[in-house]
Amino acid sequence: MDFNGRDPIFLQIARFYERLISLGALKEGDALPSVREVAFNNRVNPNTVERAFRTLAEDGYIVAIPKKGFFVAGGKGEEKRQKALLTHLAELYQAGYTKEEIKKALEEGEKDD
Repeated sequence: MDFNGRDPIFLQIARFYERLISLGALKEGDALPSVREVAFNNRVNPNTVERAFRTLAEDGYIVAIPKKGFFVAGGKGEEKRQKALLTHLAELYQAGYTKEEIKKALEEGEKDD
């Protein structure tokens, strides 16, 4: 967390989990850590984390299941995930990476899994 940054903390938390979902580190049906756990680990108020998770739910990335927690959504979340992937690829192309370099990096990443 960048407590001195321009973006509000709740937005930084939301973007962090949005990125994990977009990159596939968190998949449909996976549970997010509890609000209290995220708050404790980041030394923020639980209300800040709750706001971040509600933002993600409003954007379709996660769903709240009462008395269970927050889980990665399917459907709309999957569409956003695909759009995020295309955005990341466009950024790589704009940064000067070639298709071959990206493909090689993906293949090397698969070897690490």
